[in-house]
Amino acid sequence: MISLTDFDVLDIPSKTTEVLVVGSGAAGLFTAIVLKELGLKVSVITKSKATESSTSLAQGGIAVALPEEDSPELHFKDTLKAGAGLVNTITARILTEEGVKRVIDLIRWGAKFERDPKGFLKFTKEAAHSVARIVYKGDRTGEEVEKTLLKRFKGEIIEGATLKELIVKENRCYGALVEVKGKLTAFYSPVVVIATGGAAGIYLKNTNPPTSTGDGISIALRWGALLQDLEFVQFHPTAFCDKDECFLISEAVRGEGAVLIDKQGRRFMGDYHHLWELAPRDIVTRAIETQKELTKGEIFLDMRPIEKRGIDIYKRFPTITRKLKEKGLDPKKEPIPITPVAHYYIGGVKVDTFCQTNIKGLFCVGEASCTGAHGANRLASNSLLECIVFGNRAAYGIYKAFNYLSRSFNEVRVRAEKLKPRNSKTFQLKEVKRIMWEKVGIVRSAEKLTGAIERLSEIALSNSNWQVRNSAILGLSIAISAMRREESRGGHFRSDFPYEREDFKFHSNFSLEDLEKLL
Repeated sequence: MISLTDFDVLDIPSKTTEVLVVGSGAAGLFTAIVLKELGLKVSVITKSKATESSTSLAQGGIAVALPEEDSPELHFKDTLKAGAGLVNTITARILTEEGVKRVIDLIRWGAKFERDPKGFLKFTKEAAHSVARIVYKGDRTGEEVEKTLLKRFKGEIIEGATLKELIVKENRCYGALVEVKGKLTAFYSPVVVIATGGAAGIYLKNTNPPTSTGDGISIALRWGALLQDLEFVQFHPTAFCDKDECFLISEAVRGEGAVLIDKQGRRFMGDYHHLWELAPRDIVTRAIETQKELTKGEIFLDMRPIEKRGIDIYKRFPTITRKLKEKGLDPKKEPIPITPVAHYYIGGVKVDTFCQTNIKGLFCVGEASCTGAHGANRLASNSLLECIVFGNRAAYGIYKAFNYLSRSFNEVRVRAEKLKPRNSKTFQLKEVKRIMWEKVGIVRSAEKLTGAIERLSEIALSNSNWQVRNSAILGLSIAISAMRREESRGGHFRSDFPYEREDFKFHSNFSLEDLEKLL
C-alpha cells in the first residue's frame, strides 16, 4: 500500500460501528437508510456539512421510466446509445428497471417533484433521451432529494470528518482513519462504504463542490482497490464562468428549448449532429470547442426561445436565472456566454452489481464507483438514479456479507508507512487542477498527456499536503489511462486518435501495481 499520512504507528482514540459510510450525498444516505431499516448500526461521516455535496447542487432531475409512453426498455436503449459502446448491459438494465421503484421510494419518503394542475408528475426532456422522462423540482432537484434523504435517515452523521486512510490487512478492510475537526480517530467497522463523490473537482473549471476532489477513489486505489474507466470524464457543455468560478446551467434549459449560438448569432449545432442541442453531451461539448476555434469567439446559450413557448424562465429556472442576474446578465433579454467545464466522473472504483470492491469489507457507491452503467458517456440525469438504485443494492449486498465478516479488531494495528517524499518541493491543489484542465481536459494528445504524467508524478512525490498528493495520484492515474486508450470514445477525446477503434472497445482497469511502476 501507499500511505500519504504524516504518522507511522500511533495509539489514537477509536470508535466502533457496524457500517461506516463515508459521504452524505444521495448514494451514501440511501445506503445508510436501508441498512438502518435492516437493523444495523450505521455511522455516516462527511467532509463538510451533511447538506454540502454534489447531490445538493444537482439541477436537472432524475431520469426514470414513469411516463405512459416510456418503458425501462426504452430508457435502457437510450442509456446504451449514449454510452458509446461501453455500457455494461447488466448494470444498465438494473439501473433502468429498478429505478422506477427507487424514485417511487423517494416520493413515498416525501420528495416533492413538480406536478401539473391535476396532480400528475411533470416530466422534462434532456439530451439523448427519446421521451421526456426527467422528474424534477424546478432547477433544484438535488436539493429536494438531499433534504428528503436527510429527513429519512435517523442514524449518526458526523460532520467535518475527513477520510485519511483505510485500515486494510491482507486485502480485508477493517475500518478507516478519520480526522474529525483536527483530531485523528480510528473508526473500526466490519464494513466501509466509499460514497465520497467524483473527481471533477480536480479540474480548474468545474461544477462540483470544493469537496469533490476524488479522495475516496485515490485512497481506495492506494490500498489495493481496482479502478475502472478512469479516462472517461464528462464535461458539461454549458456553464457560466467568472474567471475560474463556474456554475452549471442545466441541460434541462436546452430541453425546454434554449439554443446555442456563436458570436454571429448563428445556431450551429445542426452542423455537428441531427439532434442539435440535444445531442449527447460529449458531442455538444466538442462542437462548442470547435465552433469557438472556427469563429474565434465566444459561444452563447440563448434562453429566449423558451419564453416563446409560453414558459417563464424565471419561474422554471429560478436558481439559474437568479445567479445570472447577480452577474449582471438577464437571460430574458440577452444570450448568456457559456463554456464546457468538468462535471461528472464516469470512472471510479470497480464494483460488482451489489457495489462490492475487490477488497473484502469495502464497498463503493455513487459517483466514486464505476458500475459500467454509463459506459463511456453518461446519459443525462442517470447520475442521481444510479445513486439511489445502487445505494439500495449496496445495502442488501452489505447485509448479506455482514454475517460472514469478522467483528474482531484486536489483531488490527493502525499502521501507516509513509511514501517518503523524493523532493522538498510543495505544491498547491490549484497546480494539479491547472495541469488536469490544460493537459488532461476536453481535447487530449500524447504530447499533453506526457507532460501531465511528468508533472503529476513530481507532485505525487513532493512534500505537499496529503490532499494535494491524493489528487495528483488520481490525476496521474487518469492521465496514464488516457494515454493507454489510443482512440476517441465518449468523454475521452484524443486529437491524435480522433476516431473510435474496435480494438479499444473494452473497459480499462487501473491498479496499485500500475501506480507503483511510476512511484
